[in-house]
Amino acid sequence: MTGTLPQQTLHVVGAGMAGLACAVAAARGGWRVALHEAAPQAGGRCRSFRCDRLDRMIDNGTHLMLGANRHALAFATAIGGHETLEAVAPLFPFLDLASGRQWVLSPGKLTSGVWETVAAMGLPWVPAGQSVAGRLGGKRSFAALWQPLCEAMLNTQAEDASAKLFGCVLRELLMGGKTAMRPFIAQGGLSAAFAAPAIATLGSYGAQVNFRRRLVAVGDRSLEFDDGTIALGPHDRVVLALPPWAASELLPGLPPMPTRAIVNAHYRLNHPAELPGGQRFLGLIGGMAQWLFVRDDVASVTISAADRLLDMSTDDLAATLWRDVAALLGADPARLPPCRVIKERRATLAHTPEVVENRPGPATKIPFLWLAGDWMASPWPCTIEAAIASGLTAARLAIGRDDLSFA
Repeated sequence: MTGTLPQQTLHVVGAGMAGLACAVAAARGGWRVALHEAAPQAGGRCRSFRCDRLDRMIDNGTHLMLGANRHALAFATAIGGHETLEAVAPLFPFLDLASGRQWVLSPGKLTSGVWETVAAMGLPWVPAGQSVAGRLGGKRSFAALWQPLCEAMLNTQAEDASAKLFGCVLRELLMGGKTAMRPFIAQGGLSAAFAAPAIATLGSYGAQVNFRRRLVAVGDRSLEFDDGTIALGPHDRVVLALPPWAASELLPGLPPMPTRAIVNAHYRLNHPAELPGGQRFLGLIGGMAQWLFVRDDVASVTISAADRLLDMSTDDLAATLWRDVAALLGADPARLPPCRVIKERRATLAHTPEVVENRPGPATKIPFLWLAGDWMASPWPCTIEAAIASGLTAARLAIGRDDLSFA
């Protein structure tokens, strides 16, 4: 493959959430778009696939959207994926597996202790170098609330996580009330909500979508892929919507971006199940499992900041996590159902104060090239919201249209 595409083409490299958002925004803005993805499918780390072991569609990772994620929800609406997102009550139930104590975090019933902690953080004006544990470790509610929320939001242990970033997220959520904290669950899976309708939308605009095409080098005015070279026209633009380690291989000089892992385990139950109280998800304290989601006959467990578990065998992980799940669902902990364990070794950035301060912006030293991704500088940690907002920003800069939006 060698050639030059028509004038004024935006090449988007990477079809994860950031790349899809960038491509759709530019296509809606009237530009020709060519989307290039190394994998055989779109979605990146936020995709669904059929698991033969479970004979079910499952998500690569469990993701929860919130009402405060305005870019993600607007994008889903623009591409027609919002119909698969189910809004549920803004209630965040927790259970201590050791003591059996239960409580619910609700925007309408926040305790005085919660507000005192929020005030103590000086939201969001905390020293840039302070950790969440350094700021909140002495609070009575630290182990039961702030520590699990920190790991869930930032995928970084509270001892290492940026208090400043955590404070920004808390302020956005808690001050936004019920609307901001309302969860949205992708009932049909993440691909049905985002990747599939985004690819269909691009097709409706005549965009080129190329899978199994890996970018190996950025030339002076060319893009070198593993199947050939594209010569860029004088008005063409490029957005690299790649994870930080892939971007660094193509653009030396980017700051190092350490990462953290997430482990997910999906269990095929022998019948549809419900969590206590009919909740759709549950935060767990005192066990290995941290969050439990149930969709029909599939129970999914998430463990954030999970680097310590990467060397543990998948069989041991499945058995250990199942004991937590079985206790909640009234199942036999000794009878392990079909299970799929997914270790996402580089799920997000390590949201330490140093890394957060060094997150780069979209501009590069190459005048025709910009960056996008959830690891860009943002008031959000690495999330679907951060990725989609970054893709929109990169599209605006690349084609010179500040008015681009998903509205």
